[in-house]
Amino acid sequence: MNGITQRLIDFAEDNHYVDVADKIPVFACSIGAHIFNCINKCSRCDFTAENENFNIPACPLRHDNPPIYTPMSQLADTRIHILMRGEKGSGKSMLINLFLSDGTGLLWNNDSFTQGIGFRTMMGPNSITEAGMFGSVDEEGNIVGRPLAREMCGGFLGFEESSSLTDAGKKDHSVDMKNQLLTSLDNGRVQKALRTGWVNYNTRYTLWGGTQPARLEMESGLDRRLFIIDIEMSPDKEARYKEAQHAQANMGRAERLRLADEALGIRQWFTDRMTDAILDPPTGVLISDDVAEWISRPEVRSYEADLFRRLCIGYAMLSDDWVGGQPLVIELDMGLLHLLESSLIMRRNVMDSDVRLIKDAFWMQDITRSTLLKEIQRIITHDYTGAKRWIEENLHGQPWFHEYTPKREGRGRRGVMCRIGPMTDMDRVREKWGEQDAE
Repeated sequence: MNGITQRLIDFAEDNHYVDVADKIPVFACSIGAHIFNCINKCSRCDFTAENENFNIPACPLRHDNPPIYTPMSQLADTRIHILMRGEKGSGKSMLINLFLSDGTGLLWNNDSFTQGIGFRTMMGPNSITEAGMFGSVDEEGNIVGRPLAREMCGGFLGFEESSSLTDAGKKDHSVDMKNQLLTSLDNGRVQKALRTGWVNYNTRYTLWGGTQPARLEMESGLDRRLFIIDIEMSPDKEARYKEAQHAQANMGRAERLRLADEALGIRQWFTDRMTDAILDPPTGVLISDDVAEWISRPEVRSYEADLFRRLCIGYAMLSDDWVGGQPLVIELDMGLLHLLESSLIMRRNVMDSDVRLIKDAFWMQDITRSTLLKEIQRIITHDYTGAKRWIEENLHGQPWFHEYTPKREGRGRRGVMCRIGPMTDMDRVREKWGEQDAE
């Protein structure tokens, strides 16, 4: 594990945070990947002095360096957006506030908005509209206000309850929230054609949010864009939280001063690394065969591979000995291996919980594919197109999921049936007849 990540873990544990040793490294890598993304993409900045609608003065990330990471000849986006899933009181907000809280956050800087020093950070509102997040135009076609996605370009935007974003998309005045959110998280593009003009810009904010299990919504591609952190609760952990609160309240003055100095030191470390990386950027990326082999494991879904690749880039950007002017080499040391393994376990706990729900609900049943789609839409994706994609990505390939077209006499369309459970010999015969009949 690199030095700054261990320093973050030690700082959190000295402040009596509970169960953060496997979660803080993901936040650290998100910061590293954010810096790399700025190196790679900020030379294409829309926010220039000539563009009055989108100008951000004194931006520390603006530079003229050419892109250095262009797989498939495309300008890659490497941001790691984080979604924490946990019960109420599980510490989701505390982790985000550890980095972003006004005045005390490890990334917060009083001069970030006025003088362009450090990162822009903000805790997002509990209620927001699509126009407030991405912008709108007035009757003359001018941009209205300061939408968050534009204001936080190059910064970190946190939501204590990320459902405020997805809930906004269910309101008449913000029906486009979902689509704008997806594209801005994916490639940074915000583009809206309105009656009186266009809202068109690119943004590079990194989103961190938390949500309760009952409010978790991953429809229409959010799972491709969010790195999942699972926070499990237990009676033992609740007792540890109470003990930690007591220890935090009774912390002595000398220890508080020491931790305040350490917070300033960590904040300066990230500011220095950002500055050094922009002034002397790497020339490219070299990913070792060991890393590529790990990402190719069957437990890592194809659409998740790039998320873990970004995690590796973020990890390498926080190397103890920064050397610019040469390729960023990503090797599978023990720290990175442990991070990848623990992150994969957390992601599987969250993403596969819906798979287990469908498996348990329809075990040893044969149902039509159309019925299964409607059920998945109702309880998981809330979107019919998303339900079809969810089946392809989560059920196809499972040894207990089979689709077949049964043989039927007479005319009429032969619907596809889904078996959730092991196939019997008779099922295989039926499946075989269905295939022959389709031919």
